[in-house]
Formats: sequence, structure tokens, C-alpha cells
Amino acid sequence: MCTFTCLSFVGFLCLYSFLFNFVNGTPQTAPTLPPTTPISRNTESTTRHTTNQTQITTTRRITTTPKITCQPSQVVFIISDDKPPGHKEKISISCNNWGNKNVSFHLEMAFDEDRYFAVQYFQRYNYLQVTVKNTLKTNYNRPTHLTVKEEPFRNVTLNRIPFYINVIEMNDPPSIFPSELKTSVPEDVAVGSIIGSLNFSDPDMGEWEEWRELEVYSQDIPEELRIDRLANGTILLKTNKTLDADKYRNYSQINSTMGFLVEQADEGPIIHFTIEVKDKPGLTSAAIVSLTIIDIADENPVCTEQTVMIKTHVKKIGDLITSLYGICDVGNYVKRGLSYSLLHDNCTAFSVVPDGFVTVRNKIPDNTRFCLLTVEAADGAVPTLTANFTIGIILRFCPSDTDYRNIKWEVGMPRNYTVHRCPPGSNGRVTRYCNENEEYQDPVYNCTSSVIADIHKKLKRDGDSANVIEVLDTLAAATSESSRNDTLLIGDMNTINSTLSIITDLITVNTTNVDHVTYSFMETANNILELKTTPTWKVMINQTGSGAETVLENIDRFVEKIVSTRNTTIAVPKSNLYLKIGSIKACEKAISFPDRGSDSVSEWAQTTQDQIVIGCGDETVKSYSGVMYRNLSQIIPSTTIDNRSTGVQLNAPVMSFTYFPSIKRQLDSPVEITFQLYNNHWEHARCSFWEETNGSQGFWSEEGCQQKEDDQNKGTVVCVCEHLTNFAVLMSPSSPSKVPEDHATALSIISMTGCIISMICLFLTAALHIYFWRVVKSVRSILHINLSCSLFIAYILFLSGINRTEHKDVCTAMAVLLHLVFLTVFFIMLTEGINLAYIAIKPLNTRKPYTQQPGIHLLIASYVLAVIIVAVSMGVTKLEGYGTENKCWLSTETGLIWAFIVPVLVIIALNVIIVAIVIWVMCGTAAISRKSSMGRLKTALRSILILTPIMGLTWVFGAFSINEDTLIFQYLFAIFNSLQGLLIFIFHCLVNKKIRATLRRKRPKWLSSDSTGASSSERQKMKTQDTTDL
Repeated sequence: MCTFTCLSFVGFLCLYSFLFNFVNGTPQTAPTLPPTTPISRNTESTTRHTTNQTQITTTRRITTTPKITCQPSQVVFIISDDKPPGHKEKISISCNNWGNKNVSFHLEMAFDEDRYFAVQYFQRYNYLQVTVKNTLKTNYNRPTHLTVKEEPFRNVTLNRIPFYINVIEMNDPPSIFPSELKTSVPEDVAVGSIIGSLNFSDPDMGEWEEWRELEVYSQDIPEELRIDRLANGTILLKTNKTLDADKYRNYSQINSTMGFLVEQADEGPIIHFTIEVKDKPGLTSAAIVSLTIIDIADENPVCTEQTVMIKTHVKKIGDLITSLYGICDVGNYVKRGLSYSLLHDNCTAFSVVPDGFVTVRNKIPDNTRFCLLTVEAADGAVPTLTANFTIGIILRFCPSDTDYRNIKWEVGMPRNYTVHRCPPGSNGRVTRYCNENEEYQDPVYNCTSSVIADIHKKLKRDGDSANVIEVLDTLAAATSESSRNDTLLIGDMNTINSTLSIITDLITVNTTNVDHVTYSFMETANNILELKTTPTWKVMINQTGSGAETVLENIDRFVEKIVSTRNTTIAVPKSNLYLKIGSIKACEKAISFPDRGSDSVSEWAQTTQDQIVIGCGDETVKSYSGVMYRNLSQIIPSTTIDNRSTGVQLNAPVMSFTYFPSIKRQLDSPVEITFQLYNNHWEHARCSFWEETNGSQGFWSEEGCQQKEDDQNKGTVVCVCEHLTNFAVLMSPSSPSKVPEDHATALSIISMTGCIISMICLFLTAALHIYFWRVVKSVRSILHINLSCSLFIAYILFLSGINRTEHKDVCTAMAVLLHLVFLTVFFIMLTEGINLAYIAIKPLNTRKPYTQQPGIHLLIASYVLAVIIVAVSMGVTKLEGYGTENKCWLSTETGLIWAFIVPVLVIIALNVIIVAIVIWVMCGTAAISRKSSMGRLKTALRSILILTPIMGLTWVFGAFSINEDTLIFQYLFAIFNSLQGLLIFIFHCLVNKKIRATLRRKRPKWLSSDSTGASSSERQKMKTQDTTDL
């Protein structure tokens, strides 16, 4: 019963409370807080003022009139999180209809508001005091209500006022220090250099992630600078581009879009700009930077080259020739740009734009090889600072010219072909190559006459059914000089040879038509061998390596077919060849071709000495043929079996002789061929025959042929061969340096006699120095002995081995030994010179013992260097060039001779300089300086005369002994060098005061055992004469 009564009472109270709230219209939902923003400590007073005032915001309309109305109707309480516990904030509030009632304000506990805040109302003063109870949390936002209750009946709520609590974060601005940075740098400072630093911080920041939110920037920094931010809160100010004081000397702030300021000073312009730091909420701090750019005195631009040489091909208008970038630089340390302009152009064909590009403006005059341009380079910032330089444009091209057919060719580009059309009536094209040496090669007229081309096409089309004799007659007529207006071209030659080859395969010869066929065939061959066709054949040889040998091969095949048909005599005399087919029946002892007693021989063949003489052959031989070619030697390749066509040419007519049936074996009696030479001054005749190869180019071979006679007076060469074929003689054009035979004999006699005399004198020189060693003991004597022995060995090798050309291996070994010995001789001569300079310059009392003087070490080096040079030469050339056809010496063709000439020329040049120094030192001594001018001259000449043989100066004459025009120098060279040993003996033994004095002392006691020579006092006196006894 008691329990029921209690539950009824509690239910009544809940119903009463609900009805009371409903009547008073109290809202049951929490209002929404207004947005909050952080505040700065700098605006703290403003914040406090704001929080002490009521914030009036109407959220909903109260439909039920409360018993007490208060203003404001809602309160927004904003407080910063830095307020400590115990901090009090006042909120003004006033209510009406209070009467005499006492009221109180209470904070509804929706969350944990009572943990942080306490509310107390001071009715008398109409304000509400909020006290902070604990440390506040950032971003603590709570919507709640203030309830107005009557005292002491707190269970009666007179009003509910919305109350917003907003705890905001307190933000301090970042700082940057120093706030003013003054710095200065010269304008030549390197790009990337540090010119200043600042530091920044933010008291509100803690972790690194928060520091990264700070922004460092500048809105007015010059473009030459940049800002680098470091992790430790440091700001580095660096150069981003090259500084230029002159840029800001005339800087106009009015016309500039940049925000920095420029102040002018004597030292240089001062640039003022700011660097700022901003935190995430937007608070900033700034520092002012004042940068002084120290001006460095400007100079004119500097060009690395005063004359720039440019090689280029001929260009078209508008083409680029070159760029001038990097040729000039500004005259100060600032790498500003340059502006280029053209001052003068002697070709009036080029232009130079300010950026430095040289282009073609007008057509370059024809065949102009060189153009000279004067260009001005001006400072980009200070145009009055200029420098001039010249550009030499070397135009590389093949100049226009007219060829052997009077066709004009325009300028050609190196390594390119120029193309022309073929002459009227011909098909194909004409090409001409411009080589890298800027020389036009002969034009290649790969053109074929339409008439000749039609003949060839018809013959190939008809094949075996073709009327070969008719075709042959037509071809002979088409190639005759009377039927054509122009010479035959390369295309014509190839087509004609191909046609003749087909005709030889297809033709059927019988006794009735053999004469006609032979005449027509040889007429065609004669036409294409005319002298006018020589340029065409030569171009073919240069382009393809093949020439008129195809004609020779076609004639050989045709003659073989004719002989097989008829066994009688046929003679075909033509202006460029002579054919004879004969029978062996008429042969008695020997056959001579051509038979100049016959009327059928060509007129030009009657006047020559060319002839083939051969026996009648064995019983198997029935007939023979012989062909003599007048002009073939000039239009057939001179290639030999070792492919060395350079330097050898055919120097006589080509002649052919064949037995039928042909004899494959060696002839029982050799054939003798006499050639009349075109040029009697050529040398090294080679009896050769043309050897055909399958699938490759033929060549001239000497196998089975040898020279029997070479009579330069008659101008003939007689060859003997063991087989039959096409014969010729190859010779080398004589060198312009060849010495006439009579002078060569005289020079040989002089050299041989002088070498023998020198060998005797060298032996005496070495023997006397060794015998009187205790008297002449010195480095000079050691060098004299080594030089005498080396020259002695060199002379022996020269006399015994220079002409040992009959055995190749012996000749090669002799050439190697001569190279080694003569190099050793020259290096010892150089050592003689260096030792002489040491004696002349070094005072006697300061010289080291002779065993420690540099001459001994240099003597050893002389032998080593000679061995190294020879060993390297042998390894590089693999002995190719050691030994020639005429002498066992170094070859000039392979260039091996330079392994001797270069060291010799260097040594001679050094010794000439040493002689000049020694004479200059001597003339400066007190004893000689007191002499008259004539006396000093005599002393100098005497010294030169004494030093010349031991220092190799006589070899200077060899440099002038190059041809017949300098024959006098060849005689001087032969005399002085072959007598070098005699001169050494005279000037360094007979004239030597020490040796002469010792000889005088020893003559009365020559047979005595005392060989000590002069006394010690005399020897000491002799030592003092070293510097004057040269």
C-alpha cells in the first residue's frame, strides 16, 4: 500500500513538470552554434569587449510568453583557450517583470560544462559572471541553456536562454629576423652564391608538420635572386642569374612592373625588397632586404679570335653559314648578351643578325673562293662598348669549268655529283663527281647513241636468227667518223663491245665471206680505238678500272674463229691497228711480225722498230696471227699482279702473237719482242703480258718474261718470253731528282774514295786517343772514340752492303743495320754538342769528375734511342720499306725514310744552336774580347771549322741535294760526308795540342818503356785549355 502511494506521488510530479514546461513554451532542442574564428593576442582587448557584450541572435520564436523576459534572448560566450583556471568573464544581461522576486541563473548540464565553467549572477549590477574552472580545450564548442529560476523556489523556471560556449585557439603571428637585412655583393659573383640569410619562427608551431605550413615568399624580389628555405628555420638568399649593376643604373620604378625600389649610390645600385613569412591562419611578418650590387668597371667585349676562319660549301640565299656564339664575350665579369652587326663584306653576299647568325643574303659571285667579313660585337647593356673581328669564309666547291667536250659545268659541292643531260640523240645521263679536294673529276658520259642502241637491241632480240653480217656492217658504218657528228661516249663503248661480243658468238664464217666479215669487224674495232676516243677510255679506267682491254679480248676471240675457217693469209691494215693472219707453210726459219717488207703493213707500223721474232713452231702449228695496236697503250689499265698500277705505265705499243692451234705448254724457243719506247727517259722496264682472269679484272704479269736488252740510246727494250699472248712493256716515269749517269758515276767514285780515306783516319783517331789515354782522359775523348768507331762501322756497312739488292733478305738486314748505325752516329754527334756546351758554360773549378758529367749518361742514351727508333720502325712497317730495288736503304715510297730524316734534321738543328751558343760564350771571354774584330771573326770561323765534322753540320748540304738543278750541293755533300773521318782526324788529333805535345815528348824515347806522356804539371796545364782548344 505504501509503495503504491509513493509511485503515485512521483507520477504526479512528472506530469506537473511536463505541463509546466509546455505552458511556458520552453524549447526542447539544442540550438546551433554560430561559426567561430581564431583570434590573435594583438586583438585580445577587442575579443574581451565582444565577449562582455550580449550577442543577440533570434533562433526561434517563443509562442508562450515567459514569466520573465531577458535581454539578450541568447548569449554567445567566446573565450580563448589560453585563459587559466580562475579567470572570470562578465556578461551583461537584464530581465523585466521581476518585481521583488529574487532570481538566479543556472547552466544546464548537457555535457561537461560544469567541469570547465561556473556561472554566478549579480542581480544588482545586471551581469553574469562566468568563471573558468579548469584548463580549456581548443575548439570546445557546446550549445546549452541558461535557466532563470526564482529564489528560493528553484524548481520553478522563469525562462530558458540559449547559451553558446565557444573556446577558440589563440594564434600568435610568425616572426622573421633580422627585420632589416643589409648586404652587398659584386656583380661578378657566381650564380648560386649565398648573399644573405634570415631566420624565421612561429610560437604556435610545434611538430615539423606544423612548420611546413609556414609560407616563405617575396612579392617584389628581383629576377636575379631566389629564396631557399631550409628545415632549420633558415632562409638563404641566393643569386639565380648573373647580376648586372648597369641594368639597375637606369632603372625606372615608374615604368617597372616589379614592386622593389632602387636607390642609386656611388658603389652601385641598392635594391630594396621584402621577404615575408605567413602562417596557416594568415598572420604574416616581413623583413626588408637592402642589396647593394657593387658595380665593376665595364670594358669592351673581348673576342677570343681576331680572325675566325670558316670552311663551308657554297650556299643558297637564306642558308645559314655559322653562328658567332662563343667567339666574343662581354668585357666585364657580367655575362651579358652581345649584339652583332656586319660592318663590311667584300663579297656583298652575307648578313649578320644581332643574335650572331651569319646567313647568305645575296648570290655569291661565281668561283669566289674567299670572303672577308668585318663584324662588330656590342655589349647588350652598354652599346658603346664594342669590339671588331673578322670572319674569313672559305668557300669549298669545285669551280665551274668546261670539260673536254666543251660542255660547261657549274659550281659543284664537294663529295657530290653534278648531273647533266646527254647530248641530243643519246640516252642516259652525264655525271661529274666533285671530290673532297674540291677538284672536279672527269665527267662520265654514260650516254648511248640511239642508233647504236637500236643495233644492239635488234641483235639481242633476233638472237640466232639475226643477220649477223648485216648487223656488223651497220655497226661499222655507225661507228665511223663520217657518219657521226660527235665522239663516242662511255655508253657507246660499252654497247659496241657488248655487240661485238655477241657477234663473235653468233657469226658463221665461210671462205666466201671471211674477208668481208674480217674487214667489217676490224673496222669497228679500229673506230673505237681512234685517238679521239682516248678521253672516253681514260674516264672509264678512272671510274671502273676497266678500259679498252675488252676490245683486245674481242679481237682475240674473233681472230681465233677466223683462223679456224681459213688457213690462208689475211692482212688488215688500219689507222689504229694492224692484223696479220698467216700460214706456217711459208715459214722457213722464223716469223717476223710485222713483216715490213710487205705492202700490206700499215704505214704507221712501217716506221717503228717494234717487232716480234719467233720460230716457225712444231709440226702441230698450222697458222698464226699477229696484232699490233697503235693507241691501245694509253687506254688500257696498267694494273700489275700486285695491284700496283701507281707509278708504272705502258711505254710502248701493245703487240699480240698466237699460234693456231694454240700451244699451251712452254715454247721450245722463246719469242723475242722488241719495243720502241714512247719516252726514252723512263726507267725500270718490265717485260709483261696481259693475263685474263675469270670473273675479275685482268692484269699485267711478268711471269715467263724477262728483259734482254734496254738501250736508252736507241730507245728500245728487248724482251724474251716463253709463251705467246698480248705483250707490252711497263716502265716508271723518271724521277725529276734523278742524277745524270755521268755525274752519278763521278759522285760514286768520290764517295768510295772518301770513305776509304775516312776509315783509315777514324782508325788512327781512335787508336791515338786510346794510346794517349792518360794524357787526353776526358769525356770529350770518350765521345771522340765512340764517334770514330761508329762511323768506321757505318762506312764498312755502306761500302759492303748498300748495293746488295740481289738477295732480298740480305738487303733488308743491311738496310736495318745501316739505319741503326747512322742513327747512333747522329745521336753521338748530338752528345758531342751538348758536352761542348757544358764545357763552355760550366767553369773549370765547378765541374764534376768526368765519370759523373752528363756526357757519359747522354752517350748511353744515344745507343738506347737509336735502338728504340729502329725497333719501332721495324715493328710498325713489318720490315716493309727496308731495302729498295736499287739500294739497301730506307724506302721513300712507304715513308720509312722519315724515321731517319726527322731525327737527323732535329739533331742538326740543335747542334747549329749549340755552336752559336758556344761561339757567343767564347767571344765573351776576356782573352778573346781583347782581340780586334777581325781576330774575333777568325776565332769564330776556326771554331766552326773544328766543330763541323764532329757535330754533323756537313749533312746540311744533303737538304739541298734534291735534283739535277742543285748538282753542286750533291758534290759538296759527297765530299764532306765521305771525308768526315779525315776532318775529325785533322782537327781533333793532329791539331790537338795535348796529342801534339805528347808526340813531341815521345819521339826521342819512342822505344822506351815510359809511356806516361807529359808530366803532371804539364797535364794540369793542358786541362786548362779545354775551353779554348776546340
